[in-house]
Amino acid sequence: MNDKEIHPLDVALNAAICGNLDESEKILRNQPQNDYRVLFNLGWHEMRRGNLKKGFEHLNYGRFIGVFGSPAIPGKIWKDESLENKTLLFRCEGGYGDQIINFRFAKQFEKLGARVLISCSPELKSLFSDHGFICVDNSAISSIHYDYWIPAMSAAYILGLEYEDLNGLPYLFSKNRKKLFSNPENIKVGIRWSGSSEFEHEQYRRFTPEFMTNLHNVPNTTFYSLQRDENTIDGLPFADMRDQMTTWIDTMNIIADLDLVITSCTSIAHLSAAMGKPTWIVIPVLPYYIWSFPDKKSKWYDSVTLFRQKKFGEWQDVFEDIRNELIKISS
Repeated sequence: MNDKEIHPLDVALNAAICGNLDESEKILRNQPQNDYRVLFNLGWHEMRRGNLKKGFEHLNYGRFIGVFGSPAIPGKIWKDESLENKTLLFRCEGGYGDQIINFRFAKQFEKLGARVLISCSPELKSLFSDHGFICVDNSAISSIHYDYWIPAMSAAYILGLEYEDLNGLPYLFSKNRKKLFSNPENIKVGIRWSGSSEFEHEQYRRFTPEFMTNLHNVPNTTFYSLQRDENTIDGLPFADMRDQMTTWIDTMNIIADLDLVITSCTSIAHLSAAMGKPTWIVIPVLPYYIWSFPDKKSKWYDSVTLFRQKKFGEWQDVFEDIRNELIKISS
């Protein structure tokens, strides 16, 4: 192969990043259909076509090439056996956002009769245990007993769900009843402009923070920054909540007292949406698979509104739309 020749998978990815989705899909379908890389990438396109289960079937091929979920653990993945009096390990995978997205399905396995044990990142244990589950660190799996286990990022697939089967109602709830913020006349808006730099393709969802922070001058609004570990800004013209966000419970309690959260596609977006908080999410032309279905709303969360980038590299139009919508609800 010529050193300068670009692999078809890279061509397909570049086409998708630039918004040429049909072209990207066509390239992939013309590649060998026994290539796990091809099948994995087609999963995103199946989901944008409205085929959730088939999309997950394709995404699962990513497990064999180390690009989806976590490595397998000992034991049997549950399929359709009776779960009465059985212990099911619900193993959370991926980043914090992925774990929050799929935590919703743990209750469904309880309804099937299982004793559900959650394994997750240690930072999320208190959040999930507050919702009625015994939780352990993912690193402690080898020391516990379970009859079956579920890889959480494939839970919807294992349950045989399609888009119409998803429940977009809230499933995370704050126990805090204190009012943290005053100024009841204004709409209280939490904002976050970027997520973890370790996220694959983070560069495509990142925009200049000023696009977000400049929204604060919309009349009748009061802003609060939910940016914590990376890309924080000193001297913001509104409240910076980073020092109050020491745990996920703290962050949940802060969000509970807001009226609206505006954020890029981050774990904060999923926490806010899972709480049923009105959540406006800014997403790139090629978004995470959760948002691949082309709509302004989402089957995953009833409270979410998606503000989609129209052209790769350009964010101005997106934030003009957000500003206009914010003016409408604040006037």
